[in-house]
Amino acid sequence: MDSSKETITLHPVPSSEEAALAYSSSFDVPLISADLIPPQVKIIAVLLLVGLAVPIFMQPNLVSVAKVIMIYVMLGISVFALIIALFRDWLFEKLVLVEDIADMVKEEAAMQLQLVNHKLNELNYRYFEKKDSAARDVLPEFLRNLTPFAMLIINKEQSMMRWASVGMKFAKSAMELYQARKEQE
Repeated sequence: MDSSKETITLHPVPSSEEAALAYSSSFDVPLISADLIPPQVKIIAVLLLVGLAVPIFMQPNLVSVAKVIMIYVMLGISVFALIIALFRDWLFEKLVLVEDIADMVKEEAAMQLQLVNHKLNELNYRYFEKKDSAARDVLPEFLRNLTPFAMLIINKEQSMMRWASVGMKFAKSAMELYQARKEQE
């Protein structure tokens, strides 16, 4: 096969929202809530709990109570293991689906990181490697004024005086950067 005629086919990677929708729609069983449980099942559950509690309270000493509780724990673990064994294939399918979704999200994140890296390299070239010193001299001041402004947003600052003082410095440095960029073009 001639290597000059090879083509690469790229498949679109679904967004994280699409992956989450695919994951949530893969479960055909509705979530259990108190409204979905019929009253008969609730009554049976209460009777079962009372039936399990009576042998505990009927024991003459704490050693016998510990034995009964240990039997209940072993019985519960056995039922849990039996459920896992019976639904092994279903659980495996769901785990494979989750792994596929995680792989899609990882690939999307890797592509986004490459894009961000490319944009940062482009900004680095634009502001620091070009020989025009006007924008290069103004950008560090702009970034120094951007940090306190971002911290006010993160900390949800309520003092209008702090907002005004930081905003004025930020606006001044942004205007200087804009003027330097305008002169550069």
